[in-house]
Amino acid sequence: MGAPKILVIGSDNDLGRKAIYALEAEYFDVRSMGKTFEEKDLLEEIMRTNPPALVVEGSGQFSRVVPTLKGQNSSKKAGRTRSFLPLIVVSSSLSSTESAAALDAGADDVISGVFEATEFVSRVKALLRRVAPDNASEVIEYKNIALDPRRHLAFVDGRPMKLALTEFRLLQFFMTHPDFVYGREHLLDVVWGQDRYLDERTVNTYISRLSRKLKGMSADAQFMSVRGVGYQFL
Repeated sequence: MGAPKILVIGSDNDLGRKAIYALEAEYFDVRSMGKTFEEKDLLEEIMRTNPPALVVEGSGQFSRVVPTLKGQNSSKKAGRTRSFLPLIVVSSSLSSTESAAALDAGADDVISGVFEATEFVSRVKALLRRVAPDNASEVIEYKNIALDPRRHLAFVDGRPMKLALTEFRLLQFFMTHPDFVYGREHLLDVVWGQDRYLDERTVNTYISRLSRKLKGMSADAQFMSVRGVGYQFL
């Protein structure tokens, strides 16, 4: 499992290029389409063996894109496959009425006007986190590690690994967000929750404990400390 795949529509205009640069700087796996396309081209792109995790619409044609992504004008089979696919609409000049129309049509987020790359990427990550529970019942695999969230089981090369609840949640987060660097404060928020009374040293303790267990099981993946930033799972 690599970095999340993001499809950017409108890669041949300034807004689309800005979105691509921002995402690639954060090591997302970016695919792109120009602003001129047929519905069948978009369907082929999102129905591949490895479909995108999220679509960024920057071509100014959300009224065409939303029905295709949400399965409103295609076969039932394709619609079921795409119904969960999240969409962010970015535009330099959407009015409040147009933004509301995009959301009402099925867009999951709208960014209108001049936006900073950091805010854009943060909203992409936030949306990916919100849709993650849709896959909570699936077995998650990364290198030689496998997690079964439904049964709360962890395996390395098929051998069971005993994990405490918080260790399991921490490993699950990193296995679904590999290759990215996350700060300790962010990890506290997503793993322990914002309503907690813990400091950042708690993250260090759990990362160290989890690292020892993974090493003891001969796992191929490991945590890397990025000085002054946080942790990365490779």
